[in-house]
Amino acid sequence: MIPRTRLDAESALKVCASMPADRFDLTACALACAIHENPDRDVSEALKVLDQLTALAQHRKPQSALALTQLIFGEMGFAGSTKDFDDPGNADLISILNARAGLPVGLGVIWRHVARLSNAALHGVDTPGHFLLRLEATDGPIFIDPLAGGAIVDELGLSEIANRVGIKALSEAMLAPVSDRVMAVRLQTNLAARARASGQIEAWMRAAFRRALLAPDNYQVALDYSQAAEAAGQIHIALEWAQRASQLQGYTQADRDRTQTLRQKLN
Repeated sequence: MIPRTRLDAESALKVCASMPADRFDLTACALACAIHENPDRDVSEALKVLDQLTALAQHRKPQSALALTQLIFGEMGFAGSTKDFDDPGNADLISILNARAGLPVGLGVIWRHVARLSNAALHGVDTPGHFLLRLEATDGPIFIDPLAGGAIVDELGLSEIANRVGIKALSEAMLAPVSDRVMAVRLQTNLAARARASGQIEAWMRAAFRRALLAPDNYQVALDYSQAAEAAGQIHIALEWAQRASQLQGYTQADRDRTQTLRQKLN
């Protein structure tokens, strides 16, 4: 059932977050996140597009990179977004379905939706700087750029991605397939980072909250939600998540000092 209010979307997100990896529904999670961010919009057209995509995937069951690309980009008309990179619509599934365009991890949700329905061996790759897709093939993995119309990324392309983020090469771990939960978190990370950079505190806090639901044991996620809550004046929440971060790997003396400052603000 599609949530209709922010409260319903929060409940749906909590259900998604509670699921084990083999039952985690990335599409349902991304829809709940989009509705949680902006519940006051008509989602009927987006759902029609999703239904059409679902029907085609179930009927065609594309397995190869070419077949996936032809369905998603050729027939359904999805493409890399031409909007401002920082536009939050690029990482919002409802906006992506309406515009049939988005940035890499947002389009990656579309690819994973089709891949799950067709049992294609395709997963996301949490590549630094530029999200990729990985399709397992008999000759080894094929890396796909969802932003570039499903173009295959060769060794030179992988090197260029590494150079853009200031490293010599992408490690094996950087090119490993990741879970759908990791993709969901990265989608919200994009939104949180953009909202924070543009000073949209409430939007930052909402995205940070969604990340915290999905990855409560991640130090950086807990710290970011605490910082967003503090910026929004929600000191009780800021302290709660600062204390949670203190139990996770990565906690520093600076974090400890900040936690003490938050306690003092409540006194």
